[in-house]
Amino acid sequence: MLKYVGFPEFVKVLVEIGFLNDEEQRFRKEAVPWEEATQKIISSPSSDEKDLIVTICAKTTFKDEEKARILRALRWLRIFSSEKVEKKMQLGEGGRDLMMLQHKFEVELKAGTKQTRTSTFCEYGSIEPGGYSAMAKIVGIPCAVAIKQVLDSTLSEKGILAPMNGKINNPLIKELKEAIKVP
Repeated sequence: MLKYVGFPEFVKVLVEIGFLNDEEQRFRKEAVPWEEATQKIISSPSSDEKDLIVTICAKTTFKDEEKARILRALRWLRIFSSEKVEKKMQLGEGGRDLMMLQHKFEVELKAGTKQTRTSTFCEYGSIEPGGYSAMAKIVGIPCAVAIKQVLDSTLSEKGILAPMNGKINNPLIKELKEAIKVP
């Protein structure tokens, strides 16, 4: 549900009602049902679904035609109930995730001609029990390679680094080719 049409509007609502606020709040460390957490996050007078919806509508700026879809998505996440969100977000038996990335570059050559170059990447998660998801492979392996470079002292630069030079990206590319068969 989260990655389909209307995703930006849905995330905007989550921001507006405070769900993506990363400030520490004591109640977030407690094991409380979703409706109670929602009540506290949005400062609703009660954890009753009707009160929660009234408060959400007062705090958001979504268009009327988006309201039903956004409330349906919030219900799907079960933020008005005591059910845990993890249950909804797990892959089903034999399920696997898919990551697709596509970058399009507008390139102007020395001769002055322009071209569009496209790079497309597709990775499936494992269907094997205990296998890695596509997200774990695509995010985890580069992170692990970078950590290994720091621990092995082959990467000494400090701060936030983009893999834009060979010292950083060559080991990363090598490891990705070996680990997940990136062409």
